[in-house]
Amino acid sequence: MPKIKRQYSIALMVIGGIVLLIFGLNYLKGLDLLQRSNIYHAVYNDVSGINDATPVLYHGYKVGQVVGTNMLPDGSGRIAVTMQINEDRLKLTKDTHAELYSADLFSRAVRIQLGTGPEAQRGDTLLGGTEMSLTESVGAQIDPLKRKAEGMLASVDSLLSAMQLILNENARGDIDASFTNLRETLENINSTTHNLDLLIAKESQHISSILSNVDRVTANLAANNDHLNNIFANMDSASAALANGRLEKMMANLESTSADLKAAMARLNSGEGTLGKLMTDDSLYSNLNAATRQMDLLMEDLRLNPHRYLSIFGRKDKLPKLSGSDIERIREAYPPKTTP
Repeated sequence: MPKIKRQYSIALMVIGGIVLLIFGLNYLKGLDLLQRSNIYHAVYNDVSGINDATPVLYHGYKVGQVVGTNMLPDGSGRIAVTMQINEDRLKLTKDTHAELYSADLFSRAVRIQLGTGPEAQRGDTLLGGTEMSLTESVGAQIDPLKRKAEGMLASVDSLLSAMQLILNENARGDIDASFTNLRETLENINSTTHNLDLLIAKESQHISSILSNVDRVTANLAANNDHLNNIFANMDSASAALANGRLEKMMANLESTSADLKAAMARLNSGEGTLGKLMTDDSLYSNLNAATRQMDLLMEDLRLNPHRYLSIFGRKDKLPKLSGSDIERIREAYPPKTTP
């Protein structure tokens, strides 16, 4: 019997040691086996830096830790992370986000962001999310700079190669000639500047008088500002009057007058009225021409035979003279006959 009790004692001691070992290991991991555990899950595509005992934080306060990671059996390659929440006062909701982020430069943690949905039950799967790590953030910012630097180095290399090709003996001679021309150009500019200084010094009094005149003109404009404003106001009034319909009325009257003038000219050209007949019928001209000729003949006859028309003291000539007008009238009255 004592021997049997000793074996029982050894077995109990071994079992107690194993229990203490398990409890101690879990305690070192942060797990309290005496506390009721609240287990939740979240699924991620990448769990880099996450392992057992990774802290679960809420606003920087540790409320639990990761207790396991397992790959989903559906073949999607996603990984389920099991978290134990030790803070009973933190009420998780079904839309709570469990986000993986970089807690510091070397470690990552799980950050709890509460939602507004109904309260989650133990064993529920929370919404997962991953924030880019510090290394990835720095890499994402450095990679574009690296590519730019590589491109700049390639451009500098090409530039140096081009410079080596350009800076041959002929090119150096051309560069020396260019510097010589540049020096001569600068000397010319210096000479021109000196001449300009001399000209300004010589004409300074004239320039001063010009500036004085400009000042007087400006003063006169300022003194006559009100008058100029009145002129501009009158111009505005005239423009407004023209814009209010007077110009349109003037143009309408001018168009009506032009139409009347065209109609009058058309009637004159067609021979309507006295003036139209005078313009289109040449009989009046012919009659006037004939009357003028008759008047000339009459005056000639009056000059040669005044006794026909005036009798002084009742005496008349018995044989009147034939004037040229008489001969002309006789010839017109009895034209000579043409022989066949």
